[in-house]
Amino acid sequence: MTAPSSPPGPRSDEAFVPAALEGVHPCPARSDYVEVCFTTPGVPFKWCFPEPPRCPAEPGGPLALTLGRYGVQAHELLDGVLGPALQSSAALPMILAGAEVRIARRLLS
Repeated sequence: MTAPSSPPGPRSDEAFVPAALEGVHPCPARSDYVEVCFTTPGVPFKWCFPEPPRCPAEPGGPLALTLGRYGVQAHELLDGVLGPALQSSAALPMILAGAEVRIARRLLS
């Protein structure tokens, strides 16, 4: 009998790299989304979000982008530990306001 595999999601031993917001552009796949472009020490990373409302947000964070069950998820980093997943509608305004972002190394390979 084989042991059940654990569901995909953030791991406590996940390695993260720092990322800097490079730009925001219309998403090439969906007109109601925006593509957020980051630079990292290794390779660029792009992620499409639903377009946020036009209200200012506080930076909050730091945030970590991880691979979750249904794709990329944003989490707050609390003392180096991943907090619960954030809704994209909450994460994007924080990123645009200047939150520190870390990206899971496995998303960059």
